[in-house]
Amino acid sequence: MYKTPILIIVFCLVFVFATQSRAVEVGGELKVLLSGVLQDDGSLDSEFIESLNLEFFLPQIANNELRYEFKIDKPLQDLQEGEELSYFAKKLYLKHRFDGFHLTLGRQPVSWSFGSLLNPVDYTLGSVALDEENNSKYTDALEMYIPLNWNSSLAIVSSFPAGFSSDFDKMKWGIRTRVGVSGYDLTINYVQEPELIFDENSFNNIIKGVSSIIPKKRAGFTIKGDWKDLGVYGSYGHYFDEGVAGSNSYLLGVDYSYNLNYYTTVNMQLEYLGIELNSLETVQDLFSGVDILNERINLLTGSMTYPIDDFSSISLTTMLNLDDSSFVLIPGYQSTLPGNFDLDISSSIFLGEEDSLFRAKGLMPKAVTTISLSYPF
Repeated sequence: MYKTPILIIVFCLVFVFATQSRAVEVGGELKVLLSGVLQDDGSLDSEFIESLNLEFFLPQIANNELRYEFKIDKPLQDLQEGEELSYFAKKLYLKHRFDGFHLTLGRQPVSWSFGSLLNPVDYTLGSVALDEENNSKYTDALEMYIPLNWNSSLAIVSSFPAGFSSDFDKMKWGIRTRVGVSGYDLTINYVQEPELIFDENSFNNIIKGVSSIIPKKRAGFTIKGDWKDLGVYGSYGHYFDEGVAGSNSYLLGVDYSYNLNYYTTVNMQLEYLGIELNSLETVQDLFSGVDILNERINLLTGSMTYPIDDFSSISLTTMLNLDDSSFVLIPGYQSTLPGNFDLDISSSIFLGEEDSLFRAKGLMPKAVTTISLSYPF
């Protein structure tokens, strides 16, 4: 529940704008999801979640844009004993377009993705991975965006990952500049994490924010463009702080679209990611006793999508650890059904020797399968 004065002001602005607007449009998605997790000991855990995603579209007034989007999980199951709904605000911000720059205040999506399957230099690490976004992408922030020309810009962000606070030790900030050079898109960014306390007994802390367990400061560089028929991209990241050894990450990737015929295009993507771990002491402690971490992790990730027809497609994503040969297979099927329903079936199958990266005992399951049916409106 929000108690800070800033968010109270934003809520009041929602009411004021709504009463003054001639037309307020609402869009969203209804979704039901069934997931099954096959554990390492052979047990099967399952979960059923229904969710409602709503977004309000309000007309702009005097260069002001107000956005509100939220997601509610288990609204019907909340009627049963022992079940509770969860509410998450994805967007609740006010944007004003000044001459020469834009200013955005409130809960907003912040991601510096550039088309890679994994992004080791994002504003929040792990917020977008394998084309899936996590809640950590949405953060309470103040962002200034300065367009320099049609392909160059500067973004300055200050945020509070744990919610707006008057304690500036909890503030995170970053800066990113983007320029176009000879047909290539180049970016340089810097991020400084807040003072966060890591609870080594809570694995959810890692899922909630990978950034909280690496050195507080990091700098990143990305490049993306076309070379003949291939899309090529890459990144370099440096992670550092006082009193710890520096670490680096290296990413190289290609993507390619192949036309089987006039109507059918197969999309393929392949990338390599190397991450040094010499300064990630908390990660080493978490996996103590598990022989999966050396001084570096080397991952090879690939993805392919094949359209069966205009309404359905199949996909396969793989991730291989080159050091211990453990890997993940993620087959998927997507289809638009009559009535505008979207069906998505996917599995994640973890393979490898015991105590390898993707078969870490007690941390990785054998397989995860999800079936979702959604209705966008």
